[in-house]
Amino acid sequence: MHDIIFWGLGLDAWITVATLVGVFMTLLFTDTKAHVAFFCAIAVLSVTGVLTIEEAFVGFDTSSIITVGLLFLVIAGLRHTGALEWMVSHLMGQPKNHSHAIIRMMLPVGFLSSFMSNTGTTALFQDVIKKWAEKLGMAPSKLLIPLGYAASLGGLLTLIGTPPNLIIAGIYAKETGNTMNTFAPFPVAICCLLASVAIVILLRKWLPERVAPASQADDQTDNLANAKASGKTYLSIGIMISVLLLSALNVLSLPVCCILAGIIMVLTKCCTSDQAVKEIDWTILIVFVGSVSIGAAIHKTGIDEVILDGIFACCGKDPLMVLIMLCVTASITTEFISDTACAAMFCPIAWHASQSLGVDSLPFMIALMMAVSNNYATPIATPPNTLVFASGGYKFADFARLGIILKVVNLIIAISMAMLFYPLK
Repeated sequence: MHDIIFWGLGLDAWITVATLVGVFMTLLFTDTKAHVAFFCAIAVLSVTGVLTIEEAFVGFDTSSIITVGLLFLVIAGLRHTGALEWMVSHLMGQPKNHSHAIIRMMLPVGFLSSFMSNTGTTALFQDVIKKWAEKLGMAPSKLLIPLGYAASLGGLLTLIGTPPNLIIAGIYAKETGNTMNTFAPFPVAICCLLASVAIVILLRKWLPERVAPASQADDQTDNLANAKASGKTYLSIGIMISVLLLSALNVLSLPVCCILAGIIMVLTKCCTSDQAVKEIDWTILIVFVGSVSIGAAIHKTGIDEVILDGIFACCGKDPLMVLIMLCVTASITTEFISDTACAAMFCPIAWHASQSLGVDSLPFMIALMMAVSNNYATPIATPPNTLVFASGGYKFADFARLGIILKVVNLIIAISMAMLFYPLK
């Protein structure tokens, strides 16, 4: 049965395609949580024999998932020492107008998202931004879409900023035996972030005015305004900076840095062990593992080779044209499925493409990191968009007008800068 071929794909491949479509349709048209959909996908792929139990749960055995889990310990220390509130209050300041507010908000959000989840960063900022907007005499909807964009863009600055980066870096390490530097995506991602800030300022009149639901912003805003640094505040920030520097300089691997940071956070009482455990978001970890499983099924069943053959048929074997086609396709796909799933789907294809063309895989990996997170045109594309969609009282189409422009510009910048900093060779 599993050897039946139809349209170049075997039965296992069609089961994988059906599973992927099922996850996509479930997330798009129902209120099912992402981790539930991905766990069901793991179950389907293992029960049908597409993947063995070991292959289905291989995500739990990767350094990427270990790193994601350990990062929650670092974030726990930052949160419980008041370091996050202190950084927000000092980085944002008091904006004088809309343009100034966009700059003072997007850059700090981007910075924080580079080492903590973009969802957590958005949740931390959204009520503060709503109160901020009131003081400026503008609708919160004028700032909340840029907040979601900044959180997504900031996550691209480092490998630890967003799960798709870790997935792609993990596959790269597995295939090449070389560990990608923590700041490998930074040169490309910072160009995208700065360009996006400029575009949002230039096209700020395109940001809609909507009536936002009432929030509980007062208490949180007061807490931020009164945020004071203690010794443990500075200590937790120092630990976080040390993690980034030690891994960036290749002194220690990122997972080892995170282990040491988590232990130090607990021993120095920046957070308790119970607080550290409670900080771990298992839903993110399950989505991560499910995405890795889908990616493994795509590779095992040969779907990646079929897609790649189609791309070669359209583009020939010009490495640049193949890279552009991959990134455009991934950039469109990521508007409708999670960026994590998109990374797991396209990374095996990108790796196989680079090997077939006989070129370095690193520029393919870096460009793909940007492409799978290039999701600004719909409110369901990424959790930050979804959070501000509800908080800002937006309509579904409000994201498309500015988001499509941002999407096209960032895709051009991402591919161009990836070629500049990581030439094809």
